[in-house]
Amino acid sequence: MRSLRNLILFLVAIVAVAFAVANRHLVPFVLDPVAGFAYEAPLYIYLLGALLFGFLIGALASWLGQSRWRNAARKRAHEVFELKKENERLTRHLRVMERAPQIRAFAAQADVQERPLIH
Repeated sequence: MRSLRNLILFLVAIVAVAFAVANRHLVPFVLDPVAGFAYEAPLYIYLLGALLFGFLIGALASWLGQSRWRNAARKRAHEVFELKKENERLTRHLRVMERAPQIRAFAAQADVQERPLIH
């Protein structure tokens, strides 16, 4: 599986390099025709920049769209934490209750014995 992924990435890299070599002539990018600001760069820079910009916008939209699932997961994790704490507390209580007959027997036995008086 890993070698297949590496092969695909290698093929994509070859296509990207061929694309960059085929589109290396300079193209002016004019932001405001009145002020005369122009920037010249190879065409592949603009195209790959637009591709990257589209990827980032899509990733942001996807991340924002998944916010409710992240919030739900965070709430569930907090609930699990609280339930684990309660489970531990109840387990300790159960252990004490299981030993209650032994504690009562010990207390009853201690009542029979004489206790020293403290003056």
